[in-house]
Amino acid sequence: MKFAIVINTYIRVNENLVDNFDHPTPLNEFEQKNTLYKTIKSINNLNMDENDELNVYIFSIAAHENTSHDDEIKEKTEKILKKLKFKYYLYTNTDIKKYREKYNSNFFSTKGYSEIRNLGFIFPTMNNEDIIIQIDDDELLRKNYIIKAKEILTKNPDKYLITAPYEKNETIRILGKDILKSWRKNESMDKDIIRLSKTNDLKEAIFGFGGNMIIRKEFAQKMFYPLEIPRGEDFALLLASRLIYENGNEYAGIKPKDPIFKTYYCPEKDITIIHEPPYVPSKDFIFYVEKNLKRFILEWLMIKGQNKLKFEDLKKYSIYLYEMIGYEDFKSKVKEILSELKSKYDVTILEKEIFDYFDKYSKINRFEEYQKKQKEYMKFVESLCF
Repeated sequence: MKFAIVINTYIRVNENLVDNFDHPTPLNEFEQKNTLYKTIKSINNLNMDENDELNVYIFSIAAHENTSHDDEIKEKTEKILKKLKFKYYLYTNTDIKKYREKYNSNFFSTKGYSEIRNLGFIFPTMNNEDIIIQIDDDELLRKNYIIKAKEILTKNPDKYLITAPYEKNETIRILGKDILKSWRKNESMDKDIIRLSKTNDLKEAIFGFGGNMIIRKEFAQKMFYPLEIPRGEDFALLLASRLIYENGNEYAGIKPKDPIFKTYYCPEKDITIIHEPPYVPSKDFIFYVEKNLKRFILEWLMIKGQNKLKFEDLKKYSIYLYEMIGYEDFKSKVKEILSELKSKYDVTILEKEIFDYFDKYSKINRFEEYQKKQKEYMKFVESLCF
């Protein structure tokens, strides 16, 4: 098998701007604060079968699509990659911009999480890699990750996307306390972890982390991360895939119930990522709520735009998503959350922004828009590969 490990590393180049990434590494402190070197060390220690190949794809991306520091970013990143014993491909904003101009395609974009994750589908697919493993630069792979991933895939030839947990502070549980009673984000996610991790068998689920996905190229050739998602792009992809499975896509010639679009969760220890983030992403809870409410609005609109998957159905595949967006009247749920938030914070600006955002995106059928974009994506990838 040909394996590709895709690593995203985010760089802060302007201290005066609010970053659109959780915990970017400051460029002026890159040598002291980067976590990429640990990730590379874990990759070097991987056990592999003799006949298998591994290439590594690194997207070293400055926030806000800034290209003015890319030479320095490339130089600093390559100093770490020189220790990598596998072949690697390194891309900065400048590189992606060149590809966008060459192919005249906006799929070559570093605008946000989703767009960068899509690059992690496109480039390995262009090189005909069999299996794509997406991680971030603060995550460590266990020695038998590739061995176990290959074993699972070989035993399950009809499975095309598998997610696995993070281990942080020696547990995979999500133990953070929820600040709001109306928004049980951590609690509901932890319930999924407990439920899905009782046994090591694969379970059909809309649950997983973008920094630990194992994907066959057949999936990457047909599915892409929904665009404009401010965070939580992992769940946005899994949900979109389920909706395509249930509804099909007449624009792209995809029939309902195609097994390629089912997604699975596996808690096997060997493919559980060790997550070592450099610091807490943000202590600004209002900012955190804003980004999450916006992503959930977009995901709710995806479900609202189709008619096969009911909100009640979410409970079977993800308690977390059901708790977050499983409402016929999601606007009322958002009002409830903001009302409770008012007792703790000033949310005047946030409230207006969220409802303006809701009204703006409610004017389009987001699922149908995704279906049309999927047709475009599939045609685009085919043109790159053949």
